[in-house]
Amino acid sequence: MHYRHLTEGNRTLLYRMMQAGHTITEVARIIGCHRSTLYRERRRNGVLSTDVYAYQPALAHVRANQRAGQANARPRIETWVYCQAYDYLENCDLSPARIADQLPISHEWLYQWIYRHIAAGFDWEKHLRSLRSNRHPRRCRLLAAKTGTSAATPIAQRPQACNLRLEFGHWEADLLLGRKDNTHAVLVVKERTSRLTLLARVRGQQSHVVMRAMAALLSPYRGQVKTMTTDNGKEFFHHQTFALTFGCTMYRCDPHSPWQRGQVEGENKNLRQYMPKSFNADRLTTKRVKEVERRINVRPKLVLNNDSPLEVAEQLSGVALRY
Repeated sequence: MHYRHLTEGNRTLLYRMMQAGHTITEVARIIGCHRSTLYRERRRNGVLSTDVYAYQPALAHVRANQRAGQANARPRIETWVYCQAYDYLENCDLSPARIADQLPISHEWLYQWIYRHIAAGFDWEKHLRSLRSNRHPRRCRLLAAKTGTSAATPIAQRPQACNLRLEFGHWEADLLLGRKDNTHAVLVVKERTSRLTLLARVRGQQSHVVMRAMAALLSPYRGQVKTMTTDNGKEFFHHQTFALTFGCTMYRCDPHSPWQRGQVEGENKNLRQYMPKSFNADRLTTKRVKEVERRINVRPKLVLNNDSPLEVAEQLSGVALRY
């Protein structure tokens, strides 16, 4: 049954049938609407009295028209309100709901205001509990979680130059997690030929946060990222922008098949020497992460003829990392 507004004739019929002793359900059947519509009509446009709701059709119609005229009215929000709201966001870390309790503005207007600034390039997502940089309905978020990285190419189509490590520029990525109550994690990016490992501390497992950190991590190798292989985790869902920026192809492993990107999985075991499963990722500093990265990359490896990944990566790419 499609929703439609009640007319003045519908309201008059409602009044007369209620006076005659008919139930709301019977009236709704005759008018051709749901009974909830008539219950709402009595509650909104009736007059509260000893008879619960005394209903007058003419007065109810006037009230309905007044409410309809005010529905799209957008009151002007003063500049000082937004200034005070920004102060609460920046200095007090208050949520939009809490700010709305303090100022003459709704939390929905605050969310729209914040996301407009995020779209304009400001990093205001740091003021939100979710750290989300774009806003989607819950249905879209659930769909994204279910589909994962379905837009990426299956790993079975990965070129032989990557599988056989014939050239520099083929990378694998994963997240190294700490305790279950941690919000931060460590992004691990591994180059297959040189065995170079890059690490970054990320504040959360949201896809836009992880992909932004990956782009910053690989910025010295822009133009030398040919492929990137990840798992099906939702943290790598928004990979299209990364792939366009670096001109690479994204590949995804089959579900529950971590061995298909064994390069980075093997490095995760080495990193557990410094970051065991019980480590507190929230207290991990960027300085400590880079120190671990340096130790991993300066180790001589037998598979590299006792050269270190740092040396081999510099020879193949021409990029010299400095710690």
